[in-house]
Amino acid sequence: MRCHYENIKGVGKVLIPCCMAVAVSGDIERCTCHREPQSFATFERAEYNKEVKRLKAKIKELEDENEYYRKVLENNEIEIKL
Repeated sequence: MRCHYENIKGVGKVLIPCCMAVAVSGDIERCTCHREPQSFATFERAEYNKEVKRLKAKIKELEDENEYYRKVLENNEIEIKL
């Protein structure tokens, strides 16, 4: 995310620094952020999608592991009683 201003109800316009230059000086003109401007909602959506992708990969890994052990038990003619 880039340095930006947000309107806070009851407070007004507030500077949100995302780089050290702006955090120290308080001047948005000194911003050294290299990323494209991004809204908070866009940033949150990207983080959410990254987490969903990570969890789906973990679920797939666990399903594959379960299938492997099911085949091992089946090949050794071991019955599973649930």
